[in-house]
Amino acid sequence: MRLINNPVRRFDFVQKLEWFLLSAVTMILIIRTQLWLTHYPQLGGGGLHIAHLLYGGLFMVIAIWLGQIYLNRWGRTVQAILGGIGFGFFIDELGKFITEDNNYFFKPAAGIIYLIFIFMFLAIRELSRRQSLDPRSALANALSLLPGTAIGEYRKDEAERAGRLLDMADQSDPMVGKAREMFRQAEVVPGRPPSRLTGTVNRIHGWIRGLTQRRHFEGIVIAVVIIWALSSLSSVVAIDLDLGGVQDHQGPEVNSGVLGSLESLSALVSVVLVFIGAWAMVRRDHARAYRYFGRALLVSILVTRVFVFIESQFAAVFGLALDLVLFAAISELASQDEKTRFRFGGLGQADLAEAGSTPEKPSRSQNP
Repeated sequence: MRLINNPVRRFDFVQKLEWFLLSAVTMILIIRTQLWLTHYPQLGGGGLHIAHLLYGGLFMVIAIWLGQIYLNRWGRTVQAILGGIGFGFFIDELGKFITEDNNYFFKPAAGIIYLIFIFMFLAIRELSRRQSLDPRSALANALSLLPGTAIGEYRKDEAERAGRLLDMADQSDPMVGKAREMFRQAEVVPGRPPSRLTGTVNRIHGWIRGLTQRRHFEGIVIAVVIIWALSSLSSVVAIDLDLGGVQDHQGPEVNSGVLGSLESLSALVSVVLVFIGAWAMVRRDHARAYRYFGRALLVSILVTRVFVFIESQFAAVFGLALDLVLFAAISELASQDEKTRFRFGGLGQADLAEAGSTPEKPSRSQNP
């Protein structure tokens, strides 16, 4: 007997998985920072210790129950966030469950946790690339929006989404016509004004967008990437601030010599890629330069930082943050360069419209 018959993917599952991953990562950083600031307090007494793993289980139970109880459209978002928080509490205790002496401060635990999140991110990215809706799935996803019409959550964006999904469905299916009629008869409630948080995020996004379009943005980013490569060449940057607490050296030992060699080798690969990108930039091949800069940062994010997390534990977050900011900046520059190169031989949309509306004048060589 098949356990799953005719599975149908939700159209917005990637967004929910991203909320789950972001919540889990944020929760781990909050836990480690809070424990470091409060010198690792223990809840309990009399031989009892309440590990925060239990909080993780509680949050995940609440998330599962919310998904099973409520039909509202906010239910799945809240479920993803609370589930991610619970998973963050859970996975932070990994060191206790892979060592014989339940060592929370086991050094490789931070690197293993980082690898888990990397694999989850890559899995979500691969799923998003393969995300496609066949006519049957499109119809099923459109019908999943119908509960909102009955509980006053059917807004303009939901109506537009339902229309697009029904357009992707098989128009010969009688259910498509019935669904269109039901959505047509449903009352579209007015949209709510954006919250303060949304407004703040939009303003920050607009400020960042304006910053990336300034004239000197490209030169500054490339200079920072080259400085980053030179610092990696001179020595692998090690941050002395220890967010993992005082190490008691319990549990299996880590061969720092092997880790250091692998870390240096991966850092050297990033440096070589940066210099190839810099040479391409000198030759004014911007697209190739951005491609190699991005590859260098990906090697650092996906490989080098793993070894840094094992060696420095969660202090490596600061270096990772710099890598992510630089990678985002390079990606934005590559996007702007691509738009510039595909502008119809240098003519923008306004120029094309003007050229199309202006009658062609005969040249002097064509005059009789």
